[in-house]
Amino acid sequence: MSTENKPNEKELWKKIPLTQGEDRADTYVQLSHLAYDRGDHAASLALCQSAREIYEGLTTYVATKQLLHVYEGITWSLRRLERDAEAAQVALEAVKLVNEDDPAAATEMFRDAGRFFYDAQEFQKSLDCHLKALKDVDPDLSDITIGVDYFNCGSSLQGLEKYEESIPYLLTSRTHFKKAKDPERVYMSDACLAVAYTKTGDAIEAMHFAQKALDFAVTAQNQYFETWSRFRMGCAKVLIGEFESAEEELRTSLSMNANGCHQDWDLAFEAETEIANLYAALGREEEAAEINRRLANLKEIIGAGDD
Repeated sequence: MSTENKPNEKELWKKIPLTQGEDRADTYVQLSHLAYDRGDHAASLALCQSAREIYEGLTTYVATKQLLHVYEGITWSLRRLERDAEAAQVALEAVKLVNEDDPAAATEMFRDAGRFFYDAQEFQKSLDCHLKALKDVDPDLSDITIGVDYFNCGSSLQGLEKYEESIPYLLTSRTHFKKAKDPERVYMSDACLAVAYTKTGDAIEAMHFAQKALDFAVTAQNQYFETWSRFRMGCAKVLIGEFESAEEELRTSLSMNANGCHQDWDLAFEAETEIANLYAALGREEEAAEINRRLANLKEIIGAGDD
């Protein structure tokens, strides 16, 4: 928004005592935009909530689109405040609001709620929302949109550790992303499929999709993707008994992670744990115990794995 067209915040606050009803709510909405833009998400949330209370208390007609805009402001302010579960609940309230007048908008809010629940690690609720969005999906939507719906279902199932059930959704998402010629999203499906097949013990398919994900990551020169892909390749190679090569991939993943711009501690712990398990399986108990001792000390410091 240009400075020329941007409303004057002081003037808007001066209007509040002079207005009532819908005009006052509209002013709160404008103020919420200004607060959000400057990063004051707590103020933005409070202003949107005040606007909603006014709109919903009016006896005169308020356009559904107008109310939806306020609900969206509340959800995104909550997201910025890292209150994802609350944001998801508000998105579901918005679904009830627009379901009859605008089914497409309701489906989009189900998608938002599903994403928010996922980030809050409430995976069953996330899955329920994404399944609802998938049930109501418009077949004329783009392959990317449909692919994302299937991918989100698969990801939620993996969050629930239902890896076998996640596979059909992820394969379908891959098909749609491939039709859309979107290699990065195909990579995302391949990476999750590699995890699913590894967890279910299907070594051949685990290797197949781990290699596809690694090929993309290397070609794209994306260090973050490659770091995780080499970890997944190491896990897949453990399944087929290529222990020396598996350790090499896991060590490479650890090294790339340590040298990256932002070290991913989840990856560090998972890779080290996988190496410890590998050593234990090979009878190298002392080396495995030493890795687990180090990990236990570090987890105590940074709280890894805490609820």
